Amino acid sequence: MQIKSLPLTSGWRQSRQRLEIFMLFCMFIFVSGTKSAAENDAIDPVKDTATNISNVSSLDRLHADLFIHYDKMVPPMVGGKGSNINLGMTAHYFDIDELNGKFIMHCWLNIDWMDELFTWNASEFDNITYIHLQSHEIWKPQITLFNAAGYDDGDGSSSLQESQVLLMSNGKFIWVPPAIYTAYCNLNMRDWPYDQQHCKLKIGSWSRNNKIQADFTKLDQSSAYAEALVPSTEWEIVSGQAKYVTEDYYHYIEYSFVVQRRSSMYTAIIYTPASCIVILTLAAFWLPPKLGGEKIMVNGLLIILIAAFLMYFAQLLPILAENTPLVVIFYSSSLLLVSWSTIIEVVVLYLATTQHKRRIPEFLKKVLDGPLGTCLLLSHFTFEGEQSNKSNENGKREMEEHIYESSSNDYADADPLYVNPIEIPSSQAIQFDWVLLATALDRISFLIFSLIFIILAIVCAV
Repeated sequence: MQIKSLPLTSGWRQSRQRLEIFMLFCMFIFVSGTKSAAENDAIDPVKDTATNISNVSSLDRLHADLFIHYDKMVPPMVGGKGSNINLGMTAHYFDIDELNGKFIMHCWLNIDWMDELFTWNASEFDNITYIHLQSHEIWKPQITLFNAAGYDDGDGSSSLQESQVLLMSNGKFIWVPPAIYTAYCNLNMRDWPYDQQHCKLKIGSWSRNNKIQADFTKLDQSSAYAEALVPSTEWEIVSGQAKYVTEDYYHYIEYSFVVQRRSSMYTAIIYTPASCIVILTLAAFWLPPKLGGEKIMVNGLLIILIAAFLMYFAQLLPILAENTPLVVIFYSSSLLLVSWSTIIEVVVLYLATTQHKRRIPEFLKKVLDGPLGTCLLLSHFTFEGEQSNKSNENGKREMEEHIYESSSNDYADADPLYVNPIEIPSSQAIQFDWVLLATALDRISFLIFSLIFIILAIVCAV
């Protein structure tokens, strides 16, 4: 039984081997056909266009002729040397981020360069003198902002926007992409809000094969560049210029802008309250000394107002600025002066309201009754004091005579030593002298504070 089954098993194995060989052959044919189709689909459309020139327009033929052997990774050449790049700028809108110290410029870049590989005879292509290309089709200069405040990958793609490129028949490329540049700017806030800022944009290329040249030289309010500028609500460009800078391993164009703040609004918001603070601080010294509570209340309100302005400045201005604005110095100095004024008013209130038992020192009395008192406008108060003293002396004399006459009948037999005239102390005169001293302190403080405010206004004048 086993000997008879051997031929059957051997035949089955041979049939299986033939089947496997057939399947491998079919698979090889299928893979070869797929690969051939893929290669046919991957044929360069430019080359395919070049082989079917009779079926395309003149523009397509020109495009195919220009790009048939073109590699956009190779920089353009003119006469065996790298092509020069002309770079210009047309400002559109700008702003300054004061808290972060950044200068933001919205502009159009005017870039052009030559490439001898992209020249053609217009008569051979139906007098086509220029064509439009997509920016991703060709080589573009690696324009970047060297002092950028944001991320830049080195080729300017994070700043330049996509736009078409104009190619002339003489091989000149003209590219006008919109750009948004954010650069660091060292802000000088000393004269805020009447400040001028000097900001720079350093635009160039890291490549040494292509030299960048500037065709932007000046920008002011009367130039043609200023016509395309959208007015800013807070800033205006005073002037702008460009210069070419060459370093050891790179070169760039430095665009310098002088911008000035529009400060009409700040005049009403900041300087008008400052004037009121000065006037109220000085006017408080002319209130009667016994109204010290009201004077302290006025100074307290001024302190709250000044503190509110300082907090407003802290939100509006950079805290770590290199120069403190003069306006902030004025307000902080005013806060210190008003605080000292409050202390003085407390002393004046104490002198004017406390019941004193002793007169003021005699030398102070002479000073207040002398020329200084006249200069401080105290003569009227001194006159009232003398009238009060005379009234007190007359009243004292009349009272002494009345008491002496009434008591002489009762104590006629008594010893005269026991009958002393009653001395009436002049407490009102004593109190008046202290009020006079408090008033003099107010008037002297008024003169001193007026002088300090004048000096402070001159120093902080913008």
